Parts: sequence; structure tokens; C-alpha cells
Amino acid sequence: MKRSVALLLLVFLGLACGPEEEVRIQLTPAQRDAYQAIAGAEIDSIRPLLDSICTATFEERVAVATDSIVQERLEEELRLRARLGQSVPQ
Repeated sequence: MKRSVALLLLVFLGLACGPEEEVRIQLTPAQRDAYQAIAGAEIDSIRPLLDSICTATFEERVAVATDSIVQERLEEELRLRARLGQSVPQ
């Protein structure tokens, strides 16, 4: 009895979980303006937090980027020297 109820429940759940239909929402200009105002207010409220995170991590991010660029250039120099058959400086 319990198995048949569970099986019936699974069948109904399987039928309910069909493919998703694409929904196209057409907003009026007033609705679009309202949503943009809400999004703008939310962005403005988190901007100080994002700015402080950016300021706090700026030096570290610049150092990592600089190291990456220098490493890339050194590898490029090694490839070019190897292709030209020159000795690699130590």
C-alpha cells in the first residue's frame, strides 16, 4: 500500500516537472523606470562597501597583476632565445 502511494506520488511529481516554458515579460515604460530606480538604489547602497573592498585589496591585486605580466614576459623571452639558439642568462 505504501509503495503504491509513493509510486503514485512520484508519477504525479514527474508529470508536474515538465519542460520549462519560455516566459517573455513585456514591461511598460513606467515599470521599466520603477525597476531601474530600485536597482539603482540597491547599487548605490552597496557601492561604499565595494569601494572599501577595492581600496583594501588594490595594492595586492596590482602586485599580482604585475608579477603575472613580468612572468609572462620572462617566459616569452626564454621561448624567443630558445628559438634563436641563444644562451639563456642565469
